[in-house]
Amino acid sequence: MKNLIIQYYIDTSLYTQPNFNNLGPSPAEQYSSHSFQVYCKKYSIDYIKITKPKLGFKHPTWERFDLWMDRSWWDRYDQIMYVDSDVYAFPHAPNIFESYHVVDNKLKSAHYPKFRDSSPQQAKKIQKLNPLAESLSGEIINKRFIQPGVIILNKFCTELMLPWISQYKNLKDDRIDDGMFLNHCIVESKVELLDMDRKWNHKNNGENIDKNLIYFMHSLGGKKHKKMSKLWKILSKIYPEVKINLLQLID
Repeated sequence: MKNLIIQYYIDTSLYTQPNFNNLGPSPAEQYSSHSFQVYCKKYSIDYIKITKPKLGFKHPTWERFDLWMDRSWWDRYDQIMYVDSDVYAFPHAPNIFESYHVVDNKLKSAHYPKFRDSSPQQAKKIQKLNPLAESLSGEIINKRFIQPGVIILNKFCTELMLPWISQYKNLKDDRIDDGMFLNHCIVESKVELLDMDRKWNHKNNGENIDKNLIYFMHSLGGKKHKKMSKLWKILSKIYPEVKINLLQLID
């Protein structure tokens, strides 16, 4: 089987909305890219870092939808894992494609307590600012929404979702971000989901780290833009070979 891990690092100034959703560059990207390049070399997984616009819609965060739009990806790969640019592969993480090797019609994402472990009422409240969730019940949000920072795709689930994903370019409401849109497409397409172990997308900013609970750590909130975040101490200890400049960050 042929597998790929893909990340997107594109200059936001090349898009019409470079400040979309307050998502700007961070030194976290250097740690993230390095960690997954090392991880992929360790397990002989292909790695691609996209650095130029292809879809060119609003902001680089929307570029992931090319994995649905361009069907030639699936002539080359059985599974593709998309990873956000603020996720870090820990050195002890096993090969995720060995743990989740079955290729069927399921979209795979890590168990996310914010949705799965909430009550329907809590899940609905969490999404109160999401225009695409206004008509959805708390039960649907609880059972069907995912945290999309780490997702494993295949030909079959992307093909099923394509009629909804292809509508991204018609979005006019700037309150809707790419994660909201992806969850909307998951609900509308009725694609099957597989919740992987939470360790594969563990939200943490370097506080009270228990490595036994983490394979991939995902920065939480905006701490990756702050100079005093505990995140940098943890990452510099794990990846001492990566040299970053924190002067660009706010105190």
